[in-house]
Amino acid sequence: MRKSGFSIRRTPLAVFKHALIACLGIVFVFPIWWMVVNSFKSQPEIYAQLDSFRTFLPPADMSGMFDSYVNLVRAFDLFFLAILNSFLYAAILICFVLLVNSFAGYALSRFRFPGSKVFVTIIILILIVPVETSVVPLYTILFRMGLLNTSGVLRENIRIIAYILPGIASPFYIFMFRQFFLGIPKELEEAAKIDGASRLRTYFSVIVPNAKGVFAAVTVFTFMGVWNDYLWPQLIFTNQRQFPLQVFLQIVNNYNPPDISMVMASLTISTIPIAIVYVLAQKYIVDGVAFTGLK
Repeated sequence: MRKSGFSIRRTPLAVFKHALIACLGIVFVFPIWWMVVNSFKSQPEIYAQLDSFRTFLPPADMSGMFDSYVNLVRAFDLFFLAILNSFLYAAILICFVLLVNSFAGYALSRFRFPGSKVFVTIIILILIVPVETSVVPLYTILFRMGLLNTSGVLRENIRIIAYILPGIASPFYIFMFRQFFLGIPKELEEAAKIDGASRLRTYFSVIVPNAKGVFAAVTVFTFMGVWNDYLWPQLIFTNQRQFPLQVFLQIVNNYNPPDISMVMASLTISTIPIAIVYVLAQKYIVDGVAFTGLK
């Protein structure tokens, strides 16, 4: 017996799956909810409610619910500059990442040269190497290049280059672009070539318009990576005016006297851009994972 295209026998299983997904969703969202709710409370109120269910409820007195945010801005005049730095670093890196990695992925998908298959294999092998293992070698290379031990007026600005440079080329993004470009018919490029278009013009006029999905996915991944980056900028930057938000949050956390309400407020602000990006671009995030499995 069937009804509306669904099997009656499968209904209990479907209900169980949806209930399980809902429970897992609540488990993952609960800490975020607790963080946001407590960002509107004072520190004494937070500690007084930690051992009761009221810690998950909004504050009873709404009159001073934004005091922690006001105190945060007053105590740390560089907080909004740190947010601006994170957006600036992300914008710069996104531009370079899209250009360099898409060129590399296009070359590997279209050109056949000695060792091209070996090169692709090496890229795949690099994907399994933890990023943390390359921190010390990268720091040493940049130091010997003079990007970290320079002196003079341009010293701090050069450190921005040292921060951005290692993140431009990514084996993961190169592989993503290669896999997607393999799915674009070569006949489109041949038609452009017959019309007299150069290889570069064909790339920007034919390939890029047909690869908006992978470009969007890489943009989202790059933004999320830069916004959440902590270890590398902490090693590179010494001037607080150049700190991205995630590094500056450590200063908020070490504030004396400690104020847990300001910490919750700063964490809530740092979560908002990622939440917006995830909600608006979750399709591209899912597609980005699927792109790596094409052909």
